[in-house]
This record gives sequence, structure tokens and C-alpha cells, in this order.
Amino acid sequence: MISREGRSSRLKHELIQALLFIALSSALLLYPYWVYRRVELPIASSRWLALIRASVLLILLALLFDLHIPVGDSGNPKGEGWVLLDASISMLAGEDELTPWDRAIERSRELMEEGWKVFTFGEVVNPFSLNEMDLGLSPRDANTLLAPALKYAAEGGMRSVRVLSDLRLQDRVALYATLEELPIDVTYEGFGGNVRNAGISAFEVEDAVLPGSTILSRIEMHGLRADSAELTIRAEGVDVVSLKVDLPEAGLANLLELPIEAPNVEGRIRYTAHLQVDGDVFTSDDEAVAYGIVGNEENALVLISLKPDWEPRHLLSVLGNVTGLPVTGYLRAGPDKFVSLGKALARSTPVDTSRVRSAIDGATLVVLHGLDGSSDSWTLGLLEKSMRAILLPADSSGAAIAGLNTEVSRGGEWYVSGDLPPSPLSGELAGTTFLGLPPLTDLLIPLNKEETRSPMRAQLRGTGASEAVLYLDDSGPNRRVFGLASGFWRWAARKGEGEETYRRLWSGVTGWLFADETSVAREPRPTKWVFQRKEPVTWIVPGDSTIVNLRLLKNDSLLIDTVMIGGTSPSSGMLPPGLYHYRFGGVSGELIGEGRFDVEMISGEMIPPPEEPEGPESAAFTVANDERLERPVRTYPWPYLVAITLLCIEWIIRRRTGLR
Repeated sequence: MISREGRSSRLKHELIQALLFIALSSALLLYPYWVYRRVELPIASSRWLALIRASVLLILLALLFDLHIPVGDSGNPKGEGWVLLDASISMLAGEDELTPWDRAIERSRELMEEGWKVFTFGEVVNPFSLNEMDLGLSPRDANTLLAPALKYAAEGGMRSVRVLSDLRLQDRVALYATLEELPIDVTYEGFGGNVRNAGISAFEVEDAVLPGSTILSRIEMHGLRADSAELTIRAEGVDVVSLKVDLPEAGLANLLELPIEAPNVEGRIRYTAHLQVDGDVFTSDDEAVAYGIVGNEENALVLISLKPDWEPRHLLSVLGNVTGLPVTGYLRAGPDKFVSLGKALARSTPVDTSRVRSAIDGATLVVLHGLDGSSDSWTLGLLEKSMRAILLPADSSGAAIAGLNTEVSRGGEWYVSGDLPPSPLSGELAGTTFLGLPPLTDLLIPLNKEETRSPMRAQLRGTGASEAVLYLDDSGPNRRVFGLASGFWRWAARKGEGEETYRRLWSGVTGWLFADETSVAREPRPTKWVFQRKEPVTWIVPGDSTIVNLRLLKNDSLLIDTVMIGGTSPSSGMLPPGLYHYRFGGVSGELIGEGRFDVEMISGEMIPPPEEPEGPESAAFTVANDERLERPVRTYPWPYLVAITLLCIEWIIRRRTGLR
């Protein structure tokens, strides 16, 4: 049988552990006597001091080996039994006035009067008292995870526990493995039943290049005792789609891809998806929220790629992360056609040059990739606009058009030197290891090398004279950065050091671009527009040690009024579900940025069916046949108190006998 094999393996493990413990114990017993006999000055009480220190070392060794001691004939004597009370939000789903939570609370009160200790579980395990019951607290956890709670109980010396739950457990695989590993008996008491519910567990909407265009929405739905439901998708409160959808069987989720029409306004649009079914007893998962961009956003980061390459794909996402700006990318596909780049825009229709020019006119940073000698008048017109830019020319002719005279590009493998020259990017690149990174190619060497300020240099095949890789140009009204080599994207494609070096490089570049006094300040914003329930709300605050004021409101009520420091990623902690509006102001009160975000209500709590999990036979065999009812030594307070007391005694005796 599997259980007997598991028991045999456990005995072998314990035998090896015992032999190792005996060997180390012998060494630790001899070591203090050797110290006091050979190292310390000879005193009359040296044997007692050696005994005290050896005792302390043995206690520490027992704690490290996680030794167990017998606790008697019963693993759970009266007054020491544990009750695990489900504190997840699905316990609030009920068809009558008393929810499963209410009935579980009454049952917990009865067990506490009998001497049981109650602990809540869900995402974390916490002790629960009668005082908290009297306060009428309700469940808040968005997940029902029983396996960690059982491990916690086993560490406390419990051999059997009682679980009060609606039995919608989300970690059944981990639970089965835990029961197979731990000698613990679980008794389940179910509350609630097969209630009626239709819910949404995930929702997202694509960005739209043009107002009024067709985009794709994705909704993940689940249901209980319901075959269909009414689905309504709204954009800024206006109905976009309303139809009847089929729901999957209990315990399953169904992903629906639904085309919808984008609003005829530009900007960041708030979409909601609402699922309705008669008799729904759990409303927390009825409505989900998603945000999508329609058209172009003001003060965005716009990337224009004039030829296919891997660089824009990696650079666009990295620049968006390090700047906190909304990003849009366009790849030229014809004389008057551009294909959109970025998140979820693969199905977007091509746009014309006027649309791209409109995006550039409202951008705060422009990245122009692939400029060469064959560029047409429309492309040359972009360079006439005074703008903050990152320029990645394809050849020397493209660099000359942009205002930098270089030699013809040199092929070969150019390895970045680890000796970084002094530059505004030195702080960002400090500690970066360039050794082992893929080489750059097609280097453009400026004709006027003396006036070329570069934060990093490269050598052909890693030897010889070093040449500039980037050129920081602050001679005009707006700062510009020239990329003088190709192949930076290979760094981003290498996980670990290469990916981090790529991010730090462009973080330093954008930091320098926005460091001039005339630049438009980058807006602080949340790290995402929709946070999950019980997820900390974090912020992106660009700048370097700049102090900004955050005012956070919900339903016109001020919740948070605090200050944040630029260059950090502060957090506002976990917020209740709902729609929030934020406003960032400067030291003198000027508006820096404002917007909104959501903390969603939905969860997957109602997807698992209410079924009592089946434990493995090996666990039952172990509990029934294991006569050694034990409790870990580390769960008692006395080992720590004894060790501290003995150390204090040794210290006092040493001082009184003249030892240091």
C-alpha cells in the first residue's frame, strides 16, 4: 500500500535525522569543555560554565532540527481543540436571512463554550474571539485556502481539527498533498448549499486606435444552478452590448470573446461588464471593470518605427514602465499606412499619416526608429518639430538628416566597455555588469568625437579604441538622445542581468531627457488602473526627490491626503472595492496629474462547487496507527526562556570570576 511505503520512507528519514543529531550533539557537548580547558583562563567553576554553554547549544540544535515531544494519549485534549472558520466572502452567499457565515458563527460560539479555540482562515490564519463575534465582523478574504491553515494547526501540535466552511475550497490539490503529508484528521461541517449565482471572474478590453472602431472584449464567466444570464457591457455608463449568454457547468469557467464598438471620444475609457440572473444570492462577482485607451492620449510617449525590427517591440514596453507615461507605437507599412503597436492592438486597422502626426503633436516624448537616407518628406517634417526625442537612425544618412554627422556604419561585434565615462547616466548605470552581454552591431561613429558626450562606449571585438554608443544632445531647445548602434534589444531578450541592464539604460536616458527645466513634468499615476480585491494600491511617482501631494477620494469623500517623494513607488495599502479619484499637486498647490482607478469586487470564490474534499488513504492510516502523539519543541515558550536564562547565568558567573 502507498501508506505503508510512505511510513517506511518516514522512518528512514527519522533514523538519518537521529544519527545526525547524535553526532552533532556529541560535538557540541565536547566543544565548550575544550574552550574552557584550552582557551579560557583556568578557574574553579569552568566545568559548570562548560555545562551551561553545552546545554544552550543543545537547545538551539533541538530547535534547528525541529524535534517533537509526546503530548499524551490524545492529540486534542479538552480545551485545546482547533476550529478553522472560513472567513472568505463566499460565506456571505445565502438564500435566506441567515447566511452561511451567520450559521458558522453560531456553531463557533457553541464550540468555544466547550473549550475549542477558533481560528479564521481564507488567505491568512488569525485567532478569532467572542469579542470579534460580538462586533459583527464579516468575511473579507477573496480566496479560500485551507492547506496553509492545516499546516499551521499541525505546527501547533494539533492532530485533528474541525473546519466550518461552505466547502468552496480553491486549493484542493495542495490540500490533498497536505493531508497526505501531515498526520492530521479533519472533520468538515458544511454551511450553505447549492445557491444560485452567475458571476464574472475576469474582464478586459482592447485599446482602440480610432474612435468608433470595433475592438475585442474578453469576459470569463461562471455559474451555479443557472444555465444563462443577461450580459451588459457599458462604456462610461452607456450601454454598448446587451445580450443573453450561456453559463458553464458548476466548477467551470467560460471565456467569451465579444466584439464591441469603441466610443466616439478619445482618452482612457472605463468599461463595465454586468451579469444578471434571477435569484442571484452573491452580488460581489456580478460586475467587473476594465480600462482601455481610445485614440491618442495627451502627453503620451509615441514610438514611430519606419522599418521592421525587434528594437521597438522591447523598447516600447520598457519606456512605458520606467516613465509611467501612456505609450503608443506605430510601424510603417506603406507610404500612407501605419500599423499600431502595443497592447492588444494586433487586430486594429491601419491608420494614415495624419493620425500618426496627431499623436506626435500631443506627445511629450517621441521615439523615431529606422530613419535613413530614403526617408520621405513626411518623415523629414517630423524632425522640423521641436520635440524631446530618442532617435535611432538606421544609417549615417539618417543620422545626418537628424543633425549628427557620422561615418558610414561599421559592422562587426561591438562589446560595451565596463569602464563607464562620467556622464549624467553614471548613477543609473553604476554597478551594472556589461560582461557577457550580447554585442552591438552597425556602429555609427560621429565625425566630431570630441564634442560627443556618451554615457557608455564600446570596442570592436572587445579590444582597441572605444567609441560612443549613445550621444546625449542638449544643444537645442529640447534634449535628444541618439542611439549610435543596433542590437540593444538582444539585452532585453536575455533574462536576468541583460534584461535589467536594458531597463536601467533607458531609465537613465529618459531621466536625463526629462531633467531639463523646460520639460513637461511626467504625471504621477497608479501602477495599474484596476487593482484586485485586497491588493495594495501602488503608485508611480517620477522625478528625483520631488515632493508631491496626493488627495484620494471615493464618492466625493476624502480618504487620503498625504505627500509622496518622486523616484519612489509608494503604496496606499489595501483599499475597499470601488471607484477612486486621485489628484496630485505640487508644493505650491499646482495640479500635476489627476485621474481615476478601480479596486474590483470580483473574485473566483464561487467557481468551486461546495463539496467535501476527499483525503488520501495514507493520511487516515497514519493518524489511526501512529501512536507517537507529538508536538514540535519550537511551539513551546520554555526552550527560549531556558536558553536565555542559562546565557544570563553564564555571563554573570564569567564576570564574577574575572573572565571577559
